[in-house]
Amino acid sequence: MHKYHIIIGLVALALILPIFAAKSHARNFRHKAPIINCKILNSFPHDESAYTQGFLYHDNFFYESTGKHGHSSIRKIEPESGKLCTEYKIDQNLFGEGLCLWNKKIFQLTWKSGKCFVYDSKSLACTGSFKYNGQGWGLTSDGQFLIQSNGSDSLTFRDPHDFKKINTLKITDGDTKIFRLNELEYADGVILCNVWYKDKIGAIDPVSGKIKFWLDISNLRPLAGKKAEVANGIAWDNKNKRLFVTGKFWNKIFEIKLHQPKQITSDL
Repeated sequence: MHKYHIIIGLVALALILPIFAAKSHARNFRHKAPIINCKILNSFPHDESAYTQGFLYHDNFFYESTGKHGHSSIRKIEPESGKLCTEYKIDQNLFGEGLCLWNKKIFQLTWKSGKCFVYDSKSLACTGSFKYNGQGWGLTSDGQFLIQSNGSDSLTFRDPHDFKKINTLKITDGDTKIFRLNELEYADGVILCNVWYKDKIGAIDPVSGKIKFWLDISNLRPLAGKKAEVANGIAWDNKNKRLFVTGKFWNKIFEIKLHQPKQITSDL
């Protein structure tokens, strides 16, 4: 009987060890893509009551989509002063999400309503809307297509004329899938992406879906006020090659410069 118990114990151990090995491997997973630190070049005032969902820079103004039911809006903001120039509030039953510019039009997603609003970029007058399936999180454009996230590990490329799906792209760091893709910004040939709950921005190759590098912005949130929640706002000034970042309930918008990359252990 004693020998039988020993055999059973060895069999159980053989079954359990691979599980522990897999967990250990997950803990020790290292980014294939390098990490780049950031340096603060400048800061601008930001409404700390804004639950930032979408963010962009156009013609010397910031444009922002805010969320939360009853508080969702699209805004045009003067950078230096933080002054609200124009604001359009959407229906209180809708939850504002990602924002992007294409061909003098601004597109704004909603979270679970399957509705995308279209605005004139100068006046912010609503000129139309599209319907889509699934959740809306982040939105950007490469100049040809609209690119949408929905909180999964995939990005959806859409036709800006009718919002129909063209194709999807799976996002990975090496062989590891990257989930909770959120706010997006197309900048100099890469798709920059906030990852929900992470103080890191991924730079995605728009063809392969591979993360080319990670931008560590963990030094910013402690400077953004006591109410500051997760980072979620990326804006690119294409003319002057400037990068701006902010987040939910942050009291500042930061202009940042990228430093040289280094390898670090992933916790994704």
